Amino acid sequence: MTLESTNLNPEDVLRVLRGMQVRMRNIALRHLSSIGPRTLRALQDLNLFQAEAPAIGDDLDLSVLRDPDHPKRQNITAGPILLYLIDGDEPKQIAAELPIFFLSESQDIRKAVLECLDNMVSRDPSLLTPKTLALLNEHKEALLSESHEQWRPASIAVYDSFYDDILNALNATRQCLTSMPVLEDILNFYAPRLLHPTVTSLDSISLSVSNIERDHKCLEILLSDIISRASNLSELCRVYLLELGFLPLAAPYGLAAVVNRWLDSNPGTNTWQEVWAWARTESSPLSRYHACSVFVLFPRLIPDGKLPELWREIIKIVKDQEQKESDDPISETWRLRRDLARHYAYHLEARLPDNDGGSIGCFAWWFAEKVAGIFPANASAAKFYREGWAKPALEVSARVWLTANAPVQYSFLRYITLIHDSPWAIALMTLMGEELDNLAPTEQHEEIRAEFNEAIVKNAIFSLPFPLTSPEDPTFAQECSFSNIVLKWAQYQTDEVRQGLQELISTSQILGSNDGLCKALRELSKSSLADQLAVCIAFKTKVAIDPTIADDVWEVISDVRWRKEVLGKMEQKALAALIESLSMLLIDNKGKWFSYLPHYIAELCEEEEDEERRRNLFLYVIHTSLAADNISAVCRLTRGGKRAKYIEYVKEYREYVESSLSGYPPWVAGKVRGLLASLHIH
Repeated sequence: MTLESTNLNPEDVLRVLRGMQVRMRNIALRHLSSIGPRTLRALQDLNLFQAEAPAIGDDLDLSVLRDPDHPKRQNITAGPILLYLIDGDEPKQIAAELPIFFLSESQDIRKAVLECLDNMVSRDPSLLTPKTLALLNEHKEALLSESHEQWRPASIAVYDSFYDDILNALNATRQCLTSMPVLEDILNFYAPRLLHPTVTSLDSISLSVSNIERDHKCLEILLSDIISRASNLSELCRVYLLELGFLPLAAPYGLAAVVNRWLDSNPGTNTWQEVWAWARTESSPLSRYHACSVFVLFPRLIPDGKLPELWREIIKIVKDQEQKESDDPISETWRLRRDLARHYAYHLEARLPDNDGGSIGCFAWWFAEKVAGIFPANASAAKFYREGWAKPALEVSARVWLTANAPVQYSFLRYITLIHDSPWAIALMTLMGEELDNLAPTEQHEEIRAEFNEAIVKNAIFSLPFPLTSPEDPTFAQECSFSNIVLKWAQYQTDEVRQGLQELISTSQILGSNDGLCKALRELSKSSLADQLAVCIAFKTKVAIDPTIADDVWEVISDVRWRKEVLGKMEQKALAALIESLSMLLIDNKGKWFSYLPHYIAELCEEEEDEERRRNLFLYVIHTSLAADNISAVCRLTRGGKRAKYIEYVKEYREYVESSLSGYPPWVAGKVRGLLASLHIH
């Protein structure tokens, strides 16, 4: 039996469509107490709203909008918010979001807003992304039309583009923070968009060099252009910081090389005075890093008597930035940038699977500096925004990233971003290895030498295995030999300190080879917790920078005795780092890793008697199963003979995921829903 085909004429189709739209509108409106300007215009454009509506923008003072120097205007940075005072018994501050007024019925208001934004963008095109600028230009004529059929759809499109524009959110957030008092309501709207941007909000942004690791030729052209255009040393430094200074580049591409080349054509410049004068005018601590880099690589530019001052600046950058009671206010500004860069890398990798890790990392560091730059340049503000904004955002993005397990193309910058806790400190010390003898380390104050020694030891341990030699054409300072500075520094130390530094070199050499690292992995059960952590740090580094390690590691984890002695017994802190590294190998190598690794961990989970350790192993099974897109190991536990042991774990995980599922990218949410469907224990 078949249904007879029905031929509907166009009028019938339109009538059915209209009825469906009306029903959808009615259902939606039942759940709303009010509708916003954008929804109103959309309904009117569909001819689904005929009632009289409040005017939009009738209370906006057009004279203030049209005159950038109007006395009623409040002095805030450029952006989408107009802040001004209105007269009365007590002057009242008005904060007007300009994109909303594109939705006004008044042609005069739309025209005034368009002219105001055009004037701002002509002075600074970076206020908006290229996508929004192009859309604004495309719809300009329609926005100024008196015809509803033209200006309504144009205003909706432009309005949507503004509120999905990451640079618009950045500038709006800056305006909210610099206003007195802070515009809390508007800030609460824009800050989440700034911290958790959509891919569409930033996909039209192009950096000067999108992937520096792969395009040294373009990098060299950019450097030559910076040098040729600079009329003075301060301008040279300022432009370099803006274009490339958000990354710790290797010596041939760093500010030091750029300054040295510029001096060839501009002899007689007081380099010390001008570079430090520039560094102190910048609000970013990166300026001080780059200033230090100039003089540690070219000590001949240091005036007599200024070496102690340089060493004090060096210590501010390389000292332990993780000390809870650090008395150095600049440490918080470094940590803020590191956390923001890592957050944006996690956030974007989870939303751009199979993408270029170098490009994502480059954008993450560039945008982290942009965001950090909107906060007041002092330690208390950096601490406040790191703890109140950056850290919570990082915790969310890290959870999503771990759940997503997105495959991402190899990049050394990705390794720096995700693993280095003090990337700028390591970079500066690496650069110092070239000319340390000319920096007179033995002539410096004892406290300075002690702090520098502590920084070398800590950063050497936390970057194991660090490079022993430098590549032919490195992109980043961290790719170059760190052993150079360790060995040179050791020459000036006591026998005991020298021996410890030399042992670090030997350890790095051993853990830097596949055979040495795998031997250390096999012997983890015999090692102290400190040694376990050091090996796990080296393993994580090796996994991030050397894809050839996979086959050798597989031989280790295939040994059932090793799994029981190491994975089954090692300290939780070290185990977490080890599992994370194995998961990275799983994602990159697929095949047998997908099939077996989750089951290897499930096997340990089945045999574990300790409650807390079994809970952690269960979560590792889930984590690796999600990465492998294979739930068989999870089902093995939840449907096996010991399934009753996992009832509470399943409940906890389900509650956790369901509370945060809305924050996952669609493709990740789909994976998680599939897993949740299998988490039923009877």
